[in-house]
Amino acid sequence: MSTPHVDGRTLRFQHRRPELLAAATEYVLEHGVSGLSLRPVAQALGVTHATLLRHFSSKDALLLAVAEKVRTDLAAWLMSDVELREAHSTAELVRAVWRRLCEPQEQRQFLLLFEFVGHHGEKSGEDEELSRAIVHNWIEIIANRLAADGWPPEDASALSTLVLAQVRGLQLDLLVSGDRARADRAIDFAVRLLDRSTRVGSTATPSPRPASNGRHELPG
Repeated sequence: MSTPHVDGRTLRFQHRRPELLAAATEYVLEHGVSGLSLRPVAQALGVTHATLLRHFSSKDALLLAVAEKVRTDLAAWLMSDVELREAHSTAELVRAVWRRLCEPQEQRQFLLLFEFVGHHGEKSGEDEELSRAIVHNWIEIIANRLAADGWPPEDASALSTLVLAQVRGLQLDLLVSGDRARADRAIDFAVRLLDRSTRVGSTATPSPRPASNGRHELPG
């Protein structure tokens, strides 16, 4: 039986993909997506255009890999950070993650996310992969923690979608306005609502109670 021919250059660079992806991710986070092309990326990484193409067949393939690396890096941090491992609830976890995401280095991923949305305007097979990388896989991470808190799977999925939308929406607000204090108050309010929401085993929806000033408050 004949042995399939393997390109020697492919063998030479097969172990470099993680290294190249890490460097390419940093490059994309720093420079964004607009006007991005592989030749300047290759030059910045110190490799040839052909080498970059062997690992990432196109610009879109590279961007998909970058989106997935951003997600897996943060997921790894969620698993390894002591404060997060000791969080007693999803609410505590969201507060800790929010603080981390407000650091300038981390905020770059939101700029990249919003660029991704603008860059991929029309649906395609690659857009479905991108959707999984920047939406569905994140929802799964949050939903798994909510399930550990006792939420039924269908509620955990819906609530994780809401939490993700709140965090990303407030990050967009923060990037535009620079009003960190207001964004912090908003996320804290959302987390308090998360703490007060109905848990598994209760079918009643929290109803507002009248306050002394005529407004309504959620039950404490």
